[in-house]
Amino acid sequence: MLVYDGECDFCCRCANWLKKRADFPMSSGAEEDLRSLGLSPIEAKRSVWWINENERLAGHEAIGRALQGVGGVWALLGRAMTITPISWIASSVYRRVAANRHRFNK
Repeated sequence: MLVYDGECDFCCRCANWLKKRADFPMSSGAEEDLRSLGLSPIEAKRSVWWINENERLAGHEAIGRALQGVGGVWALLGRAMTITPISWIASSVYRRVAANRHRFNK
């Protein structure tokens, strides 16, 4: 399941883009979802999460896994985001975008 900040316009637009292209469960950070996944509201606001029975990924790693679910070139990009040294760049870009996401809101 991909968990994103449902109160952030930028996050919602990104989640809608994924919903149109991939078929995996997503949550906008509903309280009951957070509780069942063992995430605090602060963790859910701080970064996007990919959580399933085998993985618990945050930030760029969660985005990478979600892009793999889209397929095609996006899947290649998603896999690349987890390989050093590309993962260093992806992590840095993710942190900058997350810290400034309010600037991307409508």
